[in-house]
This record gives sequence, C-alpha cells and structure tokens, in this order.
Amino acid sequence: MKSIEMILLCMILFASCNNGPKVLESQGGSSDNSASSTGIFSDASDNSATTQTDAGFKDQVHTVVAEEVLPTDKYVYVRVKENETEEFWVATRKMNIEVGASYFFRGGLLKTQFESKEYNRIFDRVYLVSNLVPTDHSSTQNSADNSGEDTPVADTGSIELKEGSISISELVNNKEDYASKSVQLTGMVVKVNPNIMNRNWIHLKDGSMDDYDMVITSSVAIPEGHVVSLKGTVKLDSDFGAGYTYELLVENAELVR
Repeated sequence: MKSIEMILLCMILFASCNNGPKVLESQGGSSDNSASSTGIFSDASDNSATTQTDAGFKDQVHTVVAEEVLPTDKYVYVRVKENETEEFWVATRKMNIEVGASYFFRGGLLKTQFESKEYNRIFDRVYLVSNLVPTDHSSTQNSADNSGEDTPVADTGSIELKEGSISISELVNNKEDYASKSVQLTGMVVKVNPNIMNRNWIHLKDGSMDDYDMVITSSVAIPEGHVVSLKGTVKLDSDFGAGYTYELLVENAELVR
C-alpha cells in the first residue's frame, strides 16, 4: 500500500511541475517567416505576453487627431494625439487616413513592445482598434468609402422600391409623421461604418433624394454596392455623443427578404 501511495505522490508532483508558469516569446523574438506582415491582427487574441487588455481604455470613446500615418498591405499604423496632450499609436484595418484630420474610436487592445517588421521598429505601445471613424462621418458631403474610391450612387429611377417600402424623400419630408414608427426603405448601400457602438451604420440611397445622407443602424452586415430593403424604427434628434448626432435615423433595422 505504501508503495502505491508513493507512486501516486510522484505522479502528482510531476504533473504540478508541467503545469507551472510558461515563458512566452515576445513578438520581437518570433521565428515567424511570413513575408511583409507582423501579424498584429492575426494574433490579437492569443496569449502573447505583449498583448494586454485595458478595461478603462476599452470602455471609452476616444477622439483623436492623426499626426502620422504608416500604411502596410493589410492595415495601417497611425500616431494620434488625444486631448492635445497624450500621444500614442493605433493600428487599424487598411483605410485612408488624413494627417491633421480628427477621428474617433471605441476601446482597443493594447500591445506593448511590438515589433513592426515592415518598418523595422519597436512600438512601445500600440492599440488595435476595429476602425477609425472620421468625426464628420455623418456629413452629407462625405460620399467616399474607406478605400478612397468613389462609392456607387443610385441613379434616379434606377431602383424599384420593394412592396411595403417608402422612398427616402417621403420619409425625410414627413419625418414627424413617421416618428417612432416602423418603416421600410429600399435602396443601395453606398457606405458602411461597421461595428461601432455594437451596430453597423448603413448609408442608403434610392434615387429620390440622393443629396440627403440617410443613415440606418443594424446588426446586419451588408457590403457596399448592394440594393437591399431594410425595416426599422424612425427616431428623431438622436445624440449618441462623440459626434453621433442625427435629426433623422432609422434604428435597429432588419433585412427584408
């Protein structure tokens, strides 16, 4: 019996040694040979010692000014300034960033001592964010998508309204009559700001009033250039803070099949 107890004790001690603290290589010491890519987004959810969460930072909406831009094939590093004092780097999916322009974003995943192979430099700290949204994103003059190319604009009369839909001009000209009511719109998606405040911000045109920036929020992800019908609730004078103010908005829209 004592021999069996000794064997069990040795097995427990051996297992405990194997479950001890593990030393993980930092990004800079990685032997990854992938060409022209640091993998900053692909390994964002791993257990690397360079990846950290910052609960206070994550819960905030940040308004920043772009000071410097370092593009790569798949994403872009941006040195930003917040509150005219604090400077730090963010990395986001590839998009056109204008130096001197203001942007905002929510949250971020922090990486420290991160090596950029493209630029052969170490970032003391860089925040991974889903995207940077121009502070004038709701302007009717902004008709370009994040790639910098012209977005498709629906020609007047080219879109046939789905049964049950009203035109954008009808909604805009009679918005008080539709306040807090459910409406259905049909149009072309000309711009999308995805995954901001847990929703997608869809810009729709139907040819009836294309100089108006009709914005619809939805959990549905719809690519630009698609003609769709969406049904949601009309809300007037919405103010979400951080530049999100709308006289007219259609919220929580669902895709009509």
